[in-house]
Amino acid sequence: MKRVNFNMAPECHSLLKSVCALKGITVSEYVYEVVKERFQEMVYSDNQVQQILMNGTYPVGSKAYVLQEQLRKDLNL
Repeated sequence: MKRVNFNMAPECHSLLKSVCALKGITVSEYVYEVVKERFQEMVYSDNQVQQILMNGTYPVGSKAYVLQEQLRKDLNL
């Protein structure tokens, strides 16, 4: 896995940590799921994002590969 860092207002960070603790997940798990969901939406609604995914080469079985194959199936490619 690659590490990603980003800045967040202290009050938002505090709220995020509290919500994640309440739900029993890590901040990393939560952010990953949110980004994954948004990316999956964008693949179907944004042609540029769709082209980036479709032009990529991904290891068989990886999450990107599975998404690419699903998109191919959905678009009858």
